[in-house]
Amino acid sequence: MPVELSYLVWGFVAGLASGALYFGGLWLTVAHLPRARRPYRLLAISFVLRMAAVLAVFYLLLPLGWVVLATALGGLLSARQLWLRSKGGGKGKGWRSAPMQPSSGSGE
Repeated sequence: MPVELSYLVWGFVAGLASGALYFGGLWLTVAHLPRARRPYRLLAISFVLRMAAVLAVFYLLLPLGWVVLATALGGLLSARQLWLRSKGGGKGKGWRSAPMQPSSGSGE
């Protein structure tokens, strides 16, 4: 069954929007963690709400077929890359992982 180009475009746009919502919400959550009285609760509630929003978008796209879902996933992953680059996480900008902690020597 061929898929119309407009469905693919809307799938990609829906993926971009849900990715922006997900990663924007993650950014806000991490920014509020130092001031939170219960940071674990904030993380858990934020995760559930962000995941519910993304899953709702994908659920609404489900009747359009797996090709549209794959396009939406591409949009979501593109939103992640755009978000990282907008926050200075691109290659060549000093993006580094956390330094390794010294081992305690206990073997654990």
